[in-house]
Amino acid sequence: GELTRQVKGRRTIFSQMQDQSLVRGGIGNCIAFPASKSRVAWDLFGGLLILFDLFCIPLRVFDYPESPFTEFMDAFTLTFWTLNVAITLTTGYVESGLTIMAPLRILKNYLRTWFIVDCLTLIPDWTFTILNLASANLDTGGQEDTVKILRILRLARTVRLLRLLKLKKVMERISDYLDSEFASIVSNIVKMIALLLALNHAIACVWFWVATAGRDGGLLTWAEKHGYFDDSWDYQYIVAFHWSITQFTPASMDVQPQNIYERSFAIGVVVFALVGFSYVVGSITGSLAQLRSMSEQATKDFWMMRRFLKRNSVPLELSVRIVRFVEHAHSRQQQMMSIKEVKVLGLLSGGLMEELQCAMNLPHMTVHPLFDHLKSYSVITVQRLAKEAVHRTQLATGDTLFLPNQDGTSLYFVCSGRLQYSRSSVGETEERQVEFVDKGEDWIAEPVMWTPNWVHVGELMTVTECEMLSVVPDDFARIVTLVRPVASLVGRYSQRFMAWLGEQESQGALSDVTQGEDATDLVRGFIPEV
Repeated sequence: GELTRQVKGRRTIFSQMQDQSLVRGGIGNCIAFPASKSRVAWDLFGGLLILFDLFCIPLRVFDYPESPFTEFMDAFTLTFWTLNVAITLTTGYVESGLTIMAPLRILKNYLRTWFIVDCLTLIPDWTFTILNLASANLDTGGQEDTVKILRILRLARTVRLLRLLKLKKVMERISDYLDSEFASIVSNIVKMIALLLALNHAIACVWFWVATAGRDGGLLTWAEKHGYFDDSWDYQYIVAFHWSITQFTPASMDVQPQNIYERSFAIGVVVFALVGFSYVVGSITGSLAQLRSMSEQATKDFWMMRRFLKRNSVPLELSVRIVRFVEHAHSRQQQMMSIKEVKVLGLLSGGLMEELQCAMNLPHMTVHPLFDHLKSYSVITVQRLAKEAVHRTQLATGDTLFLPNQDGTSLYFVCSGRLQYSRSSVGETEERQVEFVDKGEDWIAEPVMWTPNWVHVGELMTVTECEMLSVVPDDFARIVTLVRPVASLVGRYSQRFMAWLGEQESQGALSDVTQGEDATDLVRGFIPEV
């Protein structure tokens, strides 16, 4: 038994090595990420074709005439789903929370999932298309036999509705791109309405098919009694759809079952409607109630805040500032949520959480050449810094971040908004120097990172509402020292920076703000070559 387990383990390792070698090789370069925009767009277009089939295939019971458009759509749909096989084999998939990009595993997954569905849908389609093209060159006797086969194959093409199984995956891909609760709720309402219409469409087509089958069997049917068989196919469909809708609502119409088969079908539809319609209506009602509760809670919270300010005799000017800032902060919170608010993110592994924090914070930090260099030099260090040493702060217009002669506590980056920095120049005039700090260009109070004795030399105040990113020196030092090469690199950088800072002090040019457009190349020169 132990020997067998070892052999199986070695085979598993060997197969994984084969997969990895293929990924690194030429085949792996063709594998697309499952959540890539191009793949999502392809799946979305496939979802539209599935909905087209859902509408047109049941509609064939009304014997609508063929047109150049329907012939084009049949050919286009067949070509699309044939190409989709190749697309599926060159796209990764998600299994147990992991993205699989190995070609051999993708092939195995396809063979046990969508392979059978594709065979059942594509083989009848291609056979029908080839025979249809070949029948044009046959004599009259051969054409009669081919027409019989084509009728059977046309009926077999209804298996294309099996692709409805793929519609769930398409809807999940679309949901991934909805980043607000409001959009998600509206999407659910639209989905429920579409489901209701699709069910009534299918029931209407089956209702007319029951009438057609009854007429062929010599029975009196609802369509024959009212003379609908002599009307155009589109009017026949509208009447059948109207009857279907009335089974889900208290409405009524003059069409009634005329034989036992129609009455049995009508009873089944009514029983189904009792459950199905209640589910759809209940889901829509719940979504509408959820929309109302979202706005009601916010209105209640703001009313409580205004009541608190008034009862505590807060000055009107301050009260207005507080209300305006809270309104702005609430609006931003709807757009940008903190990780703490999303409880399910607590299920992430430590590595994934570090990657998430890094993706959120690092773009603002890489305006500094040192962090930009560390991003490629030690990915683990940067991820830990983004998770454990970085904090976000919201500031209102007119807030002061620090004043002259105040001890420095953090290195700051601007995530959004604009600030104004002012300091007194050293000289005979002692004029007040003013400069602006913008997002994506500047960083603030870097000396705090390299000396515990840094005292701010100017005043920093917000011009607009701002979101700041602060790096805590103690946490930064603790994380950097975990990796010796990184600690050595950062140590040599800090020595060169402090030497330059001493020169600035002797020239009376000390400042809390480093203007990126002026100092980026200079600061990059402090980074030692490795």
